[in-house]
Amino acid sequence: MNKRRDIGKGGYVTIDDLGICAIYKATVFRREHVNKMNKVRKIRTRTKVILGVILFLFFKIVSPYFITPREIKELNNNMNFPYKFISPLEEFDEDGWEKESREYGVQYVDLQGNYITFDGYPDLANSHKLTCLSTDNPEFVLFGIHIGDNITIVERIMKENGYKKADKDDYEYFKGKVSISLGVNGVNKTLTGFVISIRTSDWFRKGYYK
Repeated sequence: MNKRRDIGKGGYVTIDDLGICAIYKATVFRREHVNKMNKVRKIRTRTKVILGVILFLFFKIVSPYFITPREIKELNNNMNFPYKFISPLEEFDEDGWEKESREYGVQYVDLQGNYITFDGYPDLANSHKLTCLSTDNPEFVLFGIHIGDNITIVERIMKENGYKKADKDDYEYFKGKVSISLGVNGVNKTLTGFVISIRTSDWFRKGYYK
């Protein structure tokens, strides 16, 4: 008959009838090893999550300072307005424009009915750049769309260029940082104007609600 004698730390020895000793490894050491490996895995997972969040925030906050979003490049390349979106206020020639009073940002209007606004971009705390254009000028062209075009054709072109509606019953379209609101004649369903805006962030709480 085997006899068992504890030797501490979960280990033990047995002595069989022939007097031969067999030493068994303690399972506690295996458990400790497994627990250590689990802790290491948890730390690595937590570290990856933290690094992922940091990289995501870095990209969201910092990248707009160095990279012009593709949708804004497309917008600038497909309109015939002389000033490009997110171009700095310093490059703007005020000749032919009248400055209007505004609590925040800078706004101008011209004789053709164009309104343009310069706000902080990519954040409201930054220097002023062109972020909004409102126009009903029949000479303005966007993605081949003209004032007076049938709204059915306009909607098809907007969709082809990747713009989506927030609500199927209105005429406001979005793509990334770009928002385009269309004025529509309710009688003959033709386009009467554009309001094009670039969304800017407010990380430093400089918004108009103050």
